[in-house]
Amino acid sequence: MSVIEEQILEQIKRYDTIIIHRHQRPDPDAFGSQLGLKEILKASFPEKKIYAVGKEVQGLAWINEDDNFMDVIPDATYNKALVIVTDTANAPRVDDQRWPAGLEVIKIDHHPNDEPYGDWQWVKDGHSATSTMIFEFYEKLKDQGLVMTKKAARLLYIGIIGDTGRFMYSIDSETFRVVSELFKYDFDYQEIHHAMATISENAAKLSGYVLQNISILPSGFAYVILTKELLKQFDLKDAGTAFVVPLPSKIDCVKSWAIFEEQDEGNYRVRLRSRTIAINKIANQFEGGGHPMASGAWAQNQGDIDRLINIVDSALSEKQDAEKED
Repeated sequence: MSVIEEQILEQIKRYDTIIIHRHQRPDPDAFGSQLGLKEILKASFPEKKIYAVGKEVQGLAWINEDDNFMDVIPDATYNKALVIVTDTANAPRVDDQRWPAGLEVIKIDHHPNDEPYGDWQWVKDGHSATSTMIFEFYEKLKDQGLVMTKKAARLLYIGIIGDTGRFMYSIDSETFRVVSELFKYDFDYQEIHHAMATISENAAKLSGYVLQNISILPSGFAYVILTKELLKQFDLKDAGTAFVVPLPSKIDCVKSWAIFEEQDEGNYRVRLRSRTIAINKIANQFEGGGHPMASGAWAQNQGDIDRLINIVDSALSEKQDAEKED
């Protein structure tokens, strides 16, 4: 038995109010781990007040089956509360920055622990998803009162297939073992896959634009810049652009890629991916971070974009040169 898992459960049992946070611009694992943990704790401790907070994302509203997606709570709720933050590598990325107001803070995450914020940290760097960790937390401590439900199993499954790209990367035997256990709860996994696989007509048109306009360097680095004006033409509403991130991986000569998306403030959100070189340390240089093969970053201007492109391009070229020497 892992000591940290027991310590986390001890803290949960001590508090009457528990508030669960996750990262800004949430993906399925952020929602899955946050809401999945909430459902487990609600079923396990019905006498406690359990909340999940953060901004709603309409494009992912299908994840939650209730009328109320996220909880809206006053500041006073944090008085004498335990805060748990899931799937969030560093403190500035926590959605709803009231989280330090809790009496104690627990970090549960599967990203590199470059910033060990909070009073307690349970981090499994390289694990397929934080949602996998949440199931393991339940499984190892179910004899101490933790309860799994069909709704929680569905949410954790969503988180796992989200962070593994529907089992295309970041997987191992433990991932499939956990999924096989979740399937025992008989939720509609086909409905989930349909929701994650389908996109709107306008999103399909943007996908076509990306594939037609992507730049591919001789090193195997590919990138595309999506400006605010361009995105307005496609009228994506609340869908976001996450659906274009896997597209460059379908091109056989692409080894690493970046999607630069201009924000309202004029800077660029960068989604950085790789098949060959680790890119999380590069992302660290641009106010970001993440996994070795999947990270996020920020470019403040065209100069930052050019610099990031040059750094990844050079890293890929150096790897190619080293392989030739071998």
